[in-house]
Amino acid sequence: MEIALHILVVLMLVYAAICLIYFFFQEKFIFVPSFIPDHFRTKVSTPIVEFRLDTPYEGKIHSILLKAENPKGLIFYLHGNTGSLKRWQFMAEELCSYGFDVFALDYRGYGESQGARSEAKLHRDVEFCYDFISSKYETQPIIIYGRSLGTGFATKLASRRKADGLVLETPFFNLIDVARYKLPILPANALLRYKLRSDLYLPHVQCPVQIFHGTKDKIVPHSSAMKLYHKAQEIRDIHFTTLVGGRHGNLNTYPLFRDRLSTFFSSVLLLNSHRAAPRRGNV
Repeated sequence: MEIALHILVVLMLVYAAICLIYFFFQEKFIFVPSFIPDHFRTKVSTPIVEFRLDTPYEGKIHSILLKAENPKGLIFYLHGNTGSLKRWQFMAEELCSYGFDVFALDYRGYGESQGARSEAKLHRDVEFCYDFISSKYETQPIIIYGRSLGTGFATKLASRRKADGLVLETPFFNLIDVARYKLPILPANALLRYKLRSDLYLPHVQCPVQIFHGTKDKIVPHSSAMKLYHKAQEIRDIHFTTLVGGRHGNLNTYPLFRDRLSTFFSSVLLLNSHRAAPRRGNV
């Protein structure tokens, strides 16, 4: 009996230690930035305008605007949790090929962006940058595009700001759901400081939504994205495209992905043209 009790106490202590490690080091798992020690060096052929924005929340956000020829509007791009604009500039350039200018930013601690990080500050940075760049596209369509981690910021942003479309690539129901998928034995809801509750915000999005997810995604399960879709499918113009065999980082290689994305962009442009708004200016 004493041995069993001793084992139980040891297991409880080990479990408590794991919980503490998870709580204090969770940012190491959620955010995997790379840094840009010198000024940003573009490696794409598309013209780029750089911005270094001082936010009202003690942050310095490095961002880029890729310029398409005769742009149809703007894509506001929020990248995933790994790397920096040094990596994501190539995805931004790929989106430029659809005929849109593309604005992309690095979160605090990524690339040249600086500032103490919290979920509230990250959301505010995103809103600040959106307000800054959207003011330059006042009558052209603006599409918010989030990938992976960025979908958590994109969904809330689209629920709080006017946009003409929202694209979510490999999204999650919320970060609690992903944490439970990775470590089901831990009380994720109690431990996580970053919860990114897309499930709360998506039902309040007023623009058309396109979701993409792959069935072989080992980072964010397809089921998590489906839960998000079902949360809002009855009350929003929302479309879900499943890429059979698609993984977390290769959806853009699928012809179906590119076709559906192009169709979604075209539908957004068509809706915008029916509003008969005056022409928007460009940067």
